[in-house]
Amino acid sequence: MNEPLKSGLFVGKEDQLRQVPLSGVHVSAELSGPCARVTVTQRYVNREKRPVEAIYVFPLPEGAAVCGFEAQVGDRVIRGHVEEREKAFETYDDAVAAGHGAFLLEQERPNVFTASVGNLRPGETVDVRITYVELLPREGDAWRFTLPTTVSPRYVPPKKNASVGQPDAERVSPPRAFDVPYGLRLELDVDAAVPLRAVESPSHPVRVTRHRGATRVELSSDTVAMDRDFVLLVEPEGLPEASSAVANGIDGARYARVTFRPRFDPAPDADGADGAKGHEVLFLVDCSGSMGGDSIEQARQALQLCVRALDEGDRFDVIRFGSTHQAMWGRARAFSESSLGQAAAFIEATDADLGGTEIRTPLEALLKRRPDPARPRRILLLTDGQVGNEDELIELARRHADTARVFTFGIGAGASEHLVRGLARASGGVCEMIFPGERIAPKVLRTFHRVCASSVSKVTVDWGGLSAEPAPATVGPVYDGDEVTVFARLGADLGEAPREVTLVADGRRFPVTLRPGDAVAGGPVPLLWARHRIRDLEPQVPAADGANRRLPKKAKAARDELVALGTRYGLVSSATSYVAVDERPDDVADGPAEVRRVPVALTAGWGGAGRLQPPMSMGGMLGAAVFNMVSGCGARPLTQLSKGLFRQERCTSVPSSAGLFDAMPCEPACPPAATDWVVALLLTQRPDGTFLMSDALRTQLGARAARLERAAELHGEALVVTSVVVALLAAEAADRRDEWLPAVTKARRWLSRQSATFDPAGIL
Repeated sequence: MNEPLKSGLFVGKEDQLRQVPLSGVHVSAELSGPCARVTVTQRYVNREKRPVEAIYVFPLPEGAAVCGFEAQVGDRVIRGHVEEREKAFETYDDAVAAGHGAFLLEQERPNVFTASVGNLRPGETVDVRITYVELLPREGDAWRFTLPTTVSPRYVPPKKNASVGQPDAERVSPPRAFDVPYGLRLELDVDAAVPLRAVESPSHPVRVTRHRGATRVELSSDTVAMDRDFVLLVEPEGLPEASSAVANGIDGARYARVTFRPRFDPAPDADGADGAKGHEVLFLVDCSGSMGGDSIEQARQALQLCVRALDEGDRFDVIRFGSTHQAMWGRARAFSESSLGQAAAFIEATDADLGGTEIRTPLEALLKRRPDPARPRRILLLTDGQVGNEDELIELARRHADTARVFTFGIGAGASEHLVRGLARASGGVCEMIFPGERIAPKVLRTFHRVCASSVSKVTVDWGGLSAEPAPATVGPVYDGDEVTVFARLGADLGEAPREVTLVADGRRFPVTLRPGDAVAGGPVPLLWARHRIRDLEPQVPAADGANRRLPKKAKAARDELVALGTRYGLVSSATSYVAVDERPDDVADGPAEVRRVPVALTAGWGGAGRLQPPMSMGGMLGAAVFNMVSGCGARPLTQLSKGLFRQERCTSVPSSAGLFDAMPCEPACPPAATDWVVALLLTQRPDGTFLMSDALRTQLGARAARLERAAELHGEALVVTSVVVALLAAEAADRRDEWLPAVTKARRWLSRQSATFDPAGIL
């Protein structure tokens, strides 16, 4: 990481306790279908004898549409309004200079914001409330709600620090402490209209209850340390294949959300690549210092599964990077028994020992490699994303989207969503987030299903003759079974009769019915349309660097539209900010306020500190196939509520106030982690598709293993074991079909080429 991290970014405990005006953060959220509305309340208290200016750099989800900002001072509420960014700062600065109270909210990145509280008087308490809405990403059969709580240290390339004015690194690098004197309280309500099958948190112990007809989720502790993302998976009874919503905007226009979930027949993918020819798969793994501990172990686990998920005809290479980068071979080699063995050894020896996070050089080198005309290129990036040049990297991926898709895994307790989701979105890939202790196998195998299965690049939305302004403006590659959501501003003449909107993917049509008669007033849909429109525009505007530069005509038009969208819909963006002024004509501050930059907790597990799961060698992991351990805890008993099961599968130790890195033992009732037998079997598959005889298979079969051994002697080990594993997975792990299907497909292909057959029914 950067040298400045070692020289001044950390604050001592005594100084920090005296100077930190932030006393706590309270979050309340409401989930209604795939949309969430969240209010973050930050309480500032000045315990000093002089006025202070509090500056707090904090994260929000990268897709958040920040649509509300207000401050409560005593019984008074001062509501903010949106202005062009520079003008908002001037309004705030003038108010502070005049001795008035002032409040400012700025976007530094789509997932990093700065709140400034000016002239907080001695003894004064102020609650700053920030409201946002977001569209929750779908993960398997669940919606994934993430609340980031801290900004991890970031590596900023030197040229980014050379900007005029405030350095870019400073805007996204708050001071950090090993312990901070404030924590998080959280309550989340899930709409009662959505029947739920399960609610679980891989990041925190939670309580799930019925509350006023809704399902309420609360942290098990009143307050928790703000040193990791809060992650919640909400699984409804059944997600529809398609859905839509219509809202009436305050501007008189109609707004629509349309979600498609297309299914494609197995076929050569739209790149023109025959599935038998395979793919060129290049694995790029972050080995910088910030990946130490949990993150690098999870990256190794994911990589070991990734290389085993390759198929006949695939060619691959593995590249590790930090301040420098090292390729295993320097060119893609055929997937074989020999290359798999070399890759497994290379991955096992991989560690977080390469310094800073220089992603651009190795990513650019891979994108510029001579392409294989017979195989489409897929880059799989595994990283915590802790860099400061995100927009530069996303633009690089966008420029090469025609020749390479980037699939990303965001790893760790505080991975940067802006980078990993942005890279995938810009290149036509898909992102998966991996919190420490989450099961990696389904995420890896979902990704390989997308890499290898049918996908379509030529995608449009037919709005059935409606005059529509869609956002995003274009739809990227569509993968079999993945959701595609598009918002649109439709105008006021939509009428009340149902209308059909159709996703057209390479000539195939997937219709969804839009019901204007069911339109609601306001709600998240108009705001999310504006947020997606802003996301379309922001890459067209050069990032502010403090210099007074004249923008090119196209960039100026985009920035003008950003300002118009922000002020019309009340949204924060790179070009707009919220500002509020508490005028005190008879009680102005006595003298200039002293600046207090609020320190944030160092992300748990960052660089190997404050680990959330115990260390284990990859050899031990492959032997036991334990991929879901967190602090030694496995599955907890399920708690049945109403119509669904609400489970808390993993117990994460919460740091004590004595130190963020003091691991607390799990509750005695928490059993040890169970072996994941499905993953153990998948790890025994050879490149040709056959499965090896293994202790994992014997253990799962139990008494039946003796029959397996006898049959193997009579009919051949490869034929018998492969037939039994295929049948066993189908019979005893049907609910995990998406995880084992690629491996079973390879096995069945091998079995179909054999002259003999074996019926496993006699064993199972």
